[in-house]
Amino acid sequence: MSVSRLLPRIRWQRLIVLPVLGALVGVLAGCNQPTPLVTLQAGRNFVQAHAAQYDRDGRVIKDAGYQLPVLHAAPGETINIDVPKSVASHGYFLASNDARISNTITDQHYRLTVPEGQGEASLTIFQAPSGSSSQASGSWPFRLVIHP
Repeated sequence: MSVSRLLPRIRWQRLIVLPVLGALVGVLAGCNQPTPLVTLQAGRNFVQAHAAQYDRDGRVIKDAGYQLPVLHAAPGETINIDVPKSVASHGYFLASNDARISNTITDQHYRLTVPEGQGEASLTIFQAPSGSSSQASGSWPFRLVIHP
């Protein structure tokens, strides 16, 4: 085969490869980013979780397979809550057993004292609503097990 006949074939293959690469880049760019990660720590125990529900640019992302993280703590112990800067900058608040227990917090780190007694309680971190919405922009539910 002559070189002149080989060149058109190479150009043709390049024309096929370029759109395929472009499509691949487009698919990879459209992949979902993970939601922000929140960490809770009490004593030697810690748990981390991505949001169970999160509003990213007006699109609500729900984690259908969300597993409720469990944090074990003792009465009177401090729970350290760490949120990313993106969550703190919007503000967030805490709720336990469906009742709000804090004002809006804008620090990346917050400390919460475990109440006396023992048993289980829900602890949810809610990102404050954005814009004119009245609904939280994100939620990170945890289960708190209190035992001496």
